[in-house]
Amino acid sequence: MKNLALAWRWLRRDLAAGELGIIALALVVAVAAMCSVGFFTDRVQQALDSEANQMLAADMVVSSDHPIAPAFTEQIALHGMRGGAITSFPSMVIAGEQTQMAALKAVSSSYPLRGKLVIQRGQTEVAVGAPPPGQAWADQRLFDALGLKPGASIEVGATRLTLAAVLVREPDAALDVFNVVPRLMFNQADLAATGLIQRGSRIRYRLLAAGDPQQVDALRGWMQPKLDRGQRLEDVREARPELRTALERAGRFLHLSALMGVFLAAAAMSLAARRYVERQLNTVALLRTLGQSQRRIMALFLQQYLMMGLLAISTGVALGWLAQFALSQTLGSLFDATLPAAGWLPGLAGALVGLVLLLGFCLPPLLRLSGVPPLRVLRRDTTPAGNALLTGSLGAMALAGLIAWQAGEFKLAALALGGFSAALLLALLAAWLLVWLVPKLPLPGSAGWRFGLANVARRRGLSVAQVVALSIGMMALLLLTVVRNDLLGAWQRSLPADAPNRFVINIQPEQRAPLAEAFRSAGLPVPAFEPMIRARLMSIDGRAVSADRYSDDNAKRLAEREFNLSWGAPPRNDNRVIAGQALDQDQPGWAVEAELAKTLGIKLGDNLIFDIAGSRYTAPVLALRKVSWDSFRVNFFVVGTRALLEKQPASYVTSFHLDEQHASFANRLARDFNNVTVVDVSTIVGEVRKVLERVMTAVEVVFAFSLAAGLVVLYAATLATHDERKQEVAILRTLGASRALVNQAVSAELLLIGGFAGLLAASAALAMGALTARLLFNLPVQPSWWLLPVGLFGGGLAARLAASPLLRRALQTAPLRALA
Repeated sequence: MKNLALAWRWLRRDLAAGELGIIALALVVAVAAMCSVGFFTDRVQQALDSEANQMLAADMVVSSDHPIAPAFTEQIALHGMRGGAITSFPSMVIAGEQTQMAALKAVSSSYPLRGKLVIQRGQTEVAVGAPPPGQAWADQRLFDALGLKPGASIEVGATRLTLAAVLVREPDAALDVFNVVPRLMFNQADLAATGLIQRGSRIRYRLLAAGDPQQVDALRGWMQPKLDRGQRLEDVREARPELRTALERAGRFLHLSALMGVFLAAAAMSLAARRYVERQLNTVALLRTLGQSQRRIMALFLQQYLMMGLLAISTGVALGWLAQFALSQTLGSLFDATLPAAGWLPGLAGALVGLVLLLGFCLPPLLRLSGVPPLRVLRRDTTPAGNALLTGSLGAMALAGLIAWQAGEFKLAALALGGFSAALLLALLAAWLLVWLVPKLPLPGSAGWRFGLANVARRRGLSVAQVVALSIGMMALLLLTVVRNDLLGAWQRSLPADAPNRFVINIQPEQRAPLAEAFRSAGLPVPAFEPMIRARLMSIDGRAVSADRYSDDNAKRLAEREFNLSWGAPPRNDNRVIAGQALDQDQPGWAVEAELAKTLGIKLGDNLIFDIAGSRYTAPVLALRKVSWDSFRVNFFVVGTRALLEKQPASYVTSFHLDEQHASFANRLARDFNNVTVVDVSTIVGEVRKVLERVMTAVEVVFAFSLAAGLVVLYAATLATHDERKQEVAILRTLGASRALVNQAVSAELLLIGGFAGLLAASAALAMGALTARLLFNLPVQPSWWLLPVGLFGGGLAARLAASPLLRRALQTAPLRALA
């Protein structure tokens, strides 16, 4: 108890005197930054996932090609969740003498469980639940095709329904790729009366469930092993590759933004810990002369650290919580609903981050105090050297662990760790080169500037530490700038306003010229027509392809499905070769989408055998391709060469953008070319663009938080050199130097160190930004070279401005008092 009481008195004294306050401030800011970003990221991610689930009309869906066992429905209720059902199939709709093929959708009265179902009554759009029995809602295309108005009666199989309203929006319509014919929705209570459910009918059954995440996970665990052949669990990430890509990018952007707080914290803590230990050397020496053992002294400091850490971490978590709470009040209107409440895990994560930073960056320098001899009371030069290798290694291991933990996925963790390690090594080598080179150069300017520049070489260890810490901290801020401006801008450019929103499939070879003329007559650009051949994958390098060979559900589905093959497609930015070589169209060969190859175990050089209309075609895999599915251009999982596939019968497919002004053009195409199918994917494009806009806003806010935290952390790091600079200013003034000369000397040193660190930071941020764009987000690299001059001048200016209050205080301190 005596030790704890003494440690508490020391803590209060050092906090009041400002000695331990630097570490406490850096720790509070680091934890607050991590928690505010973590809490807000958690809420935004929950909101994005919630909006994504609205596109399923549920949190989880069982999709089946045959009726789903009643036990599944019973389990939804037993898990305390809401349930619903959808039965969808194509059929004819009759109105008088008019008939029209339509996509029928029978929904339970609880539909939708998530999202909004919107209909139009008169001129007003309203959000409603499922249609009541006896009524049906149809999209405008069905009204136009049958020449009807709301209130008309139609025949659906053996029953009659009233077309009561225009169907404007279904939350899950975007997930139906073949949303190609007019749509009709009615209540499942009327399904049996239609008599349309017959053996052999092409029917898709979907069972919907909604609840909290714990209930969803529990239900998924129960259902997964009980699924039959032809059944699968869906979530929005699996249902459409375009949406899956958008949501994966969203998560990576937010995780990458949160990771920058780790870099900022580490840079500040390393300098703050060094200053604190330097200021405690004399105290420890005095205690040793008074008979205190090294063991008791270290125990006192460790207890002081622990109490300070608990206070600082608690304060940081509280500040982070308040910051994100205030933020959510201002940003809630940007989402369709109020942001969900943050969970407790980000607070725990922030606290653990603070604890790891404390142990990794503050404890190793503290070990230096265990070697302080009593003789230091008389001779200040008897200073323990410390173990820089141990200190650096422990700090690097702590930071590596934090990055790996916060990244959330291997690729992001590997990129962040590799980038940080490379940046740290570059900064260390460049800093030593700087302190070695400065004395060998002619130093121009006045005496103050020469003295300041020479200080960089005289204080080698401190100069290297400053350059490394400042460059890592500024790299984090500049990398956030790259993420905010370049990567998000590139993502936005990848989905321009004129992105394709219509697909035309089943085009026959002789129809290409008439279709092209139809586009020209309508004043629209003629799109490219790409060949498409149906085929089944039979063998991978001599191994027969069967669902039984795979344990992954996605791999099982891919093994059973038919593929659409194509040939002759030129390389594009949204379809680039990442392994192997571009196909030689005169030689047989395949180019396979990289994720498909990974899922099915396909490697470069493997011979693939495809069955096309009863004939088998064999060729080696010559290339792996990275496909940007969210470009909404025509893309294929497998592409062959002209020599391999040109003589095979093929239909053609194309995609194009259709604005509101030419909306009727799609109907004219379907009427004039009655065998082709026009697929409307505008809903999917709109949903992906909404996700992008949400992420843009979220990363803007995360950037603002991290920028504010970075500026405060940068100021805390600048405080670490205050003692050395105060003593130096006192010596210069004692020797008769004017305030102007002292100001020049300090300015020259800080401008050189800050500018050099900023240049290194900008270079590292550009390199990491390019790697991040290419490897994580599959986006084109467009380096912002303006970061180099911004880093150079901004770094020097930031270092000088951050030191201004400290320099002013040092100049106002009497030299005798400063040297005491």
